[in-house]
Amino acid sequence: MEEISYSQALAELQKIVETLQNPGCDVDKMVALTSRAAELLKLCRSRLTTTEEQLQAALAALAAPSC
Repeated sequence: MEEISYSQALAELQKIVETLQNPGCDVDKMVALTSRAAELLKLCRSRLTTTEEQLQAALAALAAPSC
């Protein structure tokens, strides 16, 4: 998967949802869009997990007693 930002992935997901909600959406297009959405969701989850881990590490470092 290409490198895109979390915001870009989220915006693309929103467009995919709008397209899939259209009653006239072609079945073949649905398959491709659903596959792309799964890739984007995986990217977003990964970014959120990484961010959460970094925040927890930063907070733990702040809470550690200083010498």
